[in-house]
Amino acid sequence: MELLRAGKAPLLVFTGGWVTWELDALPEGEVLARYAKAMGVPSDRVVTTCPVTNTAEEARTVATLLCGRRLGSADRGGPLRVLLVTSAFHMPRARRLFFERAGLAVLPFPVDFQVSAGGGATVMDLPPSASALRQTELAWGEIYGRLFDFVVR
Repeated sequence: MELLRAGKAPLLVFTGGWVTWELDALPEGEVLARYAKAMGVPSDRVVTTCPVTNTAEEARTVATLLCGRRLGSADRGGPLRVLLVTSAFHMPRARRLFFERAGLAVLPFPVDFQVSAGGGATVMDLPPSASALRQTELAWGEIYGRLFDFVVR
C-alpha cells in the first residue's frame, strides 16, 4: 500500500493464494484486498486474482490479468513491468517464475527478511523450539517449491 501511495505502481494486485486443505478459508488475496480498502486504498486500484495454489499459477494469473488491462509498457509493445513484493527468502524463485515463465519484467521488492537478532549461538539454541520448527518448515517449503519448479520445467 505504501508503494502505491508513493506512486510506484498504478494498481495493487493481490494473488488468491489458497491451500486446498483449508476449504473454508478465504484466499489470502481477498483478505489483503479487504484490508487495503479498509486502509483507504480506492477500490478501483485494488484487484485480486482467482484462487491459485502455487507461485507458478500466481505468475501466470497476474500476467493474464495485467495483459487484459493493458497496463504500462505493454501498451508500447514491451513486457509488462511488475513491482514484485514477497518475502526475501521466496524472492529468487518468485522472480524467476514471474520473469521466465510469465514473461513479466520484474522489479523485486523483498520484504519480511528472516535474520537473527543475536550475535552468536548460545546453549539455549540447542533445545528444539517452535520458532526453529517454523523456520525449518518455511525452508523445506521453499526447497520443495524449487524442486517442483525444476522438475516441471
